[in-house]
Amino acid sequence: MLRMEKAILMYLVLQLCLSWTSNSYCAAQTLTDKAQEKGTFEICSSFASLNPRIAFHACVAGEKVLKPPLDPIAYDNVVLNNADGYNKATGVFTCTIPGVYVFTYSLLPAKDSTDTLLWLKKNGDKVNYIHSISTAGNAQTASLNAVLHLNAGDKVWVQLQQGGSWTGSNSLCFQGYQLFTD
Repeated sequence: MLRMEKAILMYLVLQLCLSWTSNSYCAAQTLTDKAQEKGTFEICSSFASLNPRIAFHACVAGEKVLKPPLDPIAYDNVVLNNADGYNKATGVFTCTIPGVYVFTYSLLPAKDSTDTLLWLKKNGDKVNYIHSISTAGNAQTASLNAVLHLNAGDKVWVQLQQGGSWTGSNSLCFQGYQLFTD
């Protein structure tokens, strides 16, 4: 019974935090402090963990075929760049607030590209990739996510290693947002 009461309390605290979006401090702080002592809840002192404030969405502008090596790809059509973490001139996202982030990137290979490889990189290390193999004249679109812990100063970008990518209709994009802070 006590476990169920804690679960209900946690749900109510999270709902209060989510609904009080005009304030940067959670109304249920005293409740979560008490619960924290028991190791059940995370203190809700900021909305950064519930309502991400760092977010970006960028695509490569225009209709063209990109060819490697592009490390990183400069996504120059920036649709959203909350907190200015993404640099459109370099194509690199730089973390300013440590925490867990979600990144998504997409690929639509050029019609003449039969073997296209696109990497997501963190500080130069390969994280995961999209690999498209198709016959000439055909194309397949793909996107991939990664959930990464970043420290302040960490950098994330996308690399076109081989093949060619078409950029029309916002088909080559890179997005990221902070899921929660440390």
